[in-house]
Amino acid sequence: MKILNRSAITVTAKQPFVDWANALTPEFPMQMRILGESHTYLTNPDFDDAQKQLKEYFKIIFEEELEGIWTDENDWPQKRDFQTFCLWFDFEISDWVQDLSKKSLF
Repeated sequence: MKILNRSAITVTAKQPFVDWANALTPEFPMQMRILGESHTYLTNPDFDDAQKQLKEYFKIIFEEELEGIWTDENDWPQKRDFQTFCLWFDFEISDWVQDLSKKSLF
């Protein structure tokens, strides 16, 4: 097992994200089960100040999550600040990542 030279931010969608997605495609509603799914983003391994790191990466993460549902940026929410990110996603920060797989990363 190897410890990767990375930290991680894991995000889970909250109800406002699901509501936004469902408003775009009411004929194919996102199921509530999405609220239990999460995505993890690897970051630089500097988490002396987790809040500072989160504020550095939240915009990229927010836009990745939006694009994963809808690629037309014109339909994305106009307000994509840190406060909105916190309303739309739960998040957890890991200060190190351990690779349990024996397979190569690349």
